[in-house]
Amino acid sequence: MTVDLIFSIRGTSIPRDHGFALWRELRNCLPWLDAEDFAGIHAIRGAPANDEMLLLTQRTKLVLRLPRARVADAQSLQGRQLDLGGYVLQIGASRQRPLLAFATLYSQLVCTGSDDELEFHRDIAAQLGQLDVACKFICGKQRALRAEQTELRGYSLMLHDLALEQSTFLQQVGLGEHRKLGCGIFVPHKSIAAVAA
Repeated sequence: MTVDLIFSIRGTSIPRDHGFALWRELRNCLPWLDAEDFAGIHAIRGAPANDEMLLLTQRTKLVLRLPRARVADAQSLQGRQLDLGGYVLQIGASRQRPLLAFATLYSQLVCTGSDDELEFHRDIAAQLGQLDVACKFICGKQRALRAEQTELRGYSLMLHDLALEQSTFLQQVGLGEHRKLGCGIFVPHKSIAAVAA
């Protein structure tokens, strides 16, 4: 069983490209995290301050996708501070959220190693076939994520017409690479329109 563990956080701002710094801090606090193949770290959502920074609000959360067996271990984050390159997050209380089965799922960034949209499309079709998942998908905008000296490129992705049991399964396993950097993690969505945003 996989769940999202949602932490309240306090802080002022963080870089938009915070995925690598967040992963580095979390693996220092939770040494077992890298060994959990299907664990994922959601990108932190905030209000855009400019092209480089996000402002944190009271609604901003830190969300980890984890096997339920690791929830108690991850709760040790409560009360800790994470330093994202000089931008400090104070971690507060946590709560669990089950994965909900929706026929439409969305990921802001999926990385397969292919920059070309046609090749990316083929990668996704192949991965869905390997997982024996039948659905339609829409590839959205190309996006990039900096990880130290490397830039990871991928696309936003909408999966739709999913069977509900396959929806939950795909949220557990994701698609593509770099789940610890926030990539390939799917969340339920009520409309296919968001992929163009």
